[in-house]
Amino acid sequence: MPASIGSRPNILWICTDQQRWDTLGCYGNPHVHTPNLDRLAAQGTVFTHAYSQSPVCTPSRAGFLTGRYPRTTRCRQNGQDIPADEVLVTKLLADAGYVGGLSGKLHLSACNPAASPLGERRIDDGYAVFHWSHTPLPSKIMSTEEASLRELAVWPSNEYALWLHEQGEHYRRAPHPRSRFVQTGMPADLHQTTWCAEKAITFMEANAGGPRPWFFSVNSFDPHHPFDPPAAYLQRYVDQLDALPLPRYTPGELDDKPIFQRMDHQQAYNTPGLYPFPEMTDDDHRMLRAAYYAMIDLIDAQVGRLLDALERTG
Repeated sequence: MPASIGSRPNILWICTDQQRWDTLGCYGNPHVHTPNLDRLAAQGTVFTHAYSQSPVCTPSRAGFLTGRYPRTTRCRQNGQDIPADEVLVTKLLADAGYVGGLSGKLHLSACNPAASPLGERRIDDGYAVFHWSHTPLPSKIMSTEEASLRELAVWPSNEYALWLHEQGEHYRRAPHPRSRFVQTGMPADLHQTTWCAEKAITFMEANAGGPRPWFFSVNSFDPHHPFDPPAAYLQRYVDQLDALPLPRYTPGELDDKPIFQRMDHQQAYNTPGLYPFPEMTDDDHRMLRAAYYAMIDLIDAQVGRLLDALERTG
């Protein structure tokens, strides 16, 4: 069915990764700074009983892009490729005359250099413009000037890494002295979250007033771990660290839970030493929350830029 600007609205689809529902001011969080997301919520519809079909990345993304359950899409865990016969809503929009674009993640297929050395395998997803960057991280964090080049050798289609290299930069982060679980990452203007927003803004400006309506998926990696926000964003919370709440946890509450829940309490991703909850001090817990909130603050700042561009370009 043909589409026109007059009959079809432009669609900006913003998707963050591993962001809890209660990390927004509009849901009552008194600590995080999300004025732009709160503005969007005030002008739109806020869901209070929406549930993800899966807590895992690929099954969840396959679910909301197809409208089908993980058992139906056959994407039950990360590392699986979505079958080519699954139909994404983005493909339906493209078939209806929309021009589509993406920046950041998609993660409908195995995203491991060992399984997919050139980048994520795609089905007919409807994206005509595809600025793919599954993660800002190189396969191994390095402090040398060759870091970005080595990352390109791992995933040559990671556009964020290409862009950093063009700026004469490479991905870097530094340990924070208050917690071994938190780092300071790229400055805000070089951060992947900002890069994702910038690609969307460029797309909106290029298609403003064009003959076809558009949709664009902004899929930032944050606030997915590692917890490495820009130093300036993190410092806002470090300055008020004691005001941040500790996790709501009661010793022994996992004793009657399945083994995988008990394992996740000991270490993340079944990886020894990766966020071991029992070893963390109160300072560690608060620093993790501070870094997480700081990453969300940066997302909110970029949402503000996106909303301004949307209003400016129509």
